[in-house]
Amino acid sequence: MKAGSEGRLREAVLSKISAFIKENQLILPKDKVMAGISGGPDSVCLLFALRKLKEELDFELMAVHVNHGLRGDEADRDQAFVEELCREQGVFLRCISREVRKRAKRDGLTLEEAGRICRYEVFRQEAAQWGCNRIAVGHHGDDQAETMLFHLFRGTGLRGLAGMEPKRDGLIRPLLCAERQEILTWLQKQGITWCTDSTNQDEAYTRNRIRHTILACAKEYINSGAVRHMIQTAEELSEIEHYLEKETEKAFDLCVQREKEGYLILEEPFDSLPSLLAERLIRRCLTETGGGLKDIERCHIHLVRELFRKQTGSRLCLPGERKAIREYKGIYLGIEKSKEEKNSLKMSFCPKIPGSCMAGEEKWFFSLEKPQKNQFISEKTYTKWFDYDKIENYPEIRRRKPGDYLEINRAHGRKKLKDFLIDRKVPVRERDELLLLADGSHIIWIPGMRISERYKVTEDTRQILKVQIYGGEEDGRESPCNDSGG
Repeated sequence: MKAGSEGRLREAVLSKISAFIKENQLILPKDKVMAGISGGPDSVCLLFALRKLKEELDFELMAVHVNHGLRGDEADRDQAFVEELCREQGVFLRCISREVRKRAKRDGLTLEEAGRICRYEVFRQEAAQWGCNRIAVGHHGDDQAETMLFHLFRGTGLRGLAGMEPKRDGLIRPLLCAERQEILTWLQKQGITWCTDSTNQDEAYTRNRIRHTILACAKEYINSGAVRHMIQTAEELSEIEHYLEKETEKAFDLCVQREKEGYLILEEPFDSLPSLLAERLIRRCLTETGGGLKDIERCHIHLVRELFRKQTGSRLCLPGERKAIREYKGIYLGIEKSKEEKNSLKMSFCPKIPGSCMAGEEKWFFSLEKPQKNQFISEKTYTKWFDYDKIENYPEIRRRKPGDYLEINRAHGRKKLKDFLIDRKVPVRERDELLLLADGSHIIWIPGMRISERYKVTEDTRQILKVQIYGGEEDGRESPCNDSGG
């Protein structure tokens, strides 16, 4: 190739990368960029490209290298190469070592997964320490095509088929617009060397099999422009995905009620959603509960949707220790309680009277009073008065138990606590968490709901038990007492 052609090639590749950065606003003036440099051709190209564009785009540049401790002398060689390269280019470098093999064994991960996790942990930590607001990595167009195929073969939706985004959460991929061969040719024509990672040839790694077998076959026997076409498709799918994200956000605001420890998908507005948005909404809720979408497959989304047709109380166990429960208003999605949390639901104790105590996160106050002539007993949600002499056993604060009941009328008509809560449409998950004031199996008070008729103060009452939660003057909870007794 003639010198003029070589120059045009260098400028064409740089111009493409520069245009891609500007179009996607990957780097803005005064940004501080940290580039992840492994020593391979992709990251070396990234370093040189950013170095050449630094003045034009007006940003600061530094680099980080992660030694995974997997390839012995070869890994040390790569680190030494990156150190010398950054010295030559005048780029400040941080080299960090991580024991990837130990991490993989500890967390039950493949070396590939553990290496990626360690790498990005280092990138985030170093960027925070050095005040970098952008982390640049060397993923290129062939990586994008491999990612699309990888997601497709494992089972994915539109988000997975859109591949990697040029920019997300401070991470940028300036080389996504370029194919691997363009990068190699660009480096070769400028006489720039790089390191070869021997593990890139190891087809024990899934992505290597896709790269060397499936994608290579597609380029050779189907269409030499396969990667270019897949890059274009990924860009179109990404635009569609961004549009659907906005629509999903609207649906989330309309259909989802945030709960204390999860999310309630309301049945009525949810039923009106198109199927595509309905499934995306469920995915969004599962993501919000924690743990992302790891191990969540399409079948799990369908099972959650089918739960709408099941009776109240039906439930599903989902990956990531998540649960879905059919409730009166819709589907509740949350995290399964730990063993310790479940044990805490068995809490039961007798409070000191008079005195105060903590029950769960609430403070209960107990006092004894003499009734006054023509005393008026007001209706307050979290402050109640009871006929103390009618309590046969010592009052107990506890969760519900089989056989619990309360009296619902003056004729001593009884109702099972379970039936009462069902009639009140209290979700199952909330029933197990209710704190009750009990007299044996007879429920004296369900805070926030009602007291048993048996214990109401009458003209014959000789001693009143006053119970307050948080001890407020008006409603118990709203204005806490300063009392710290008992």
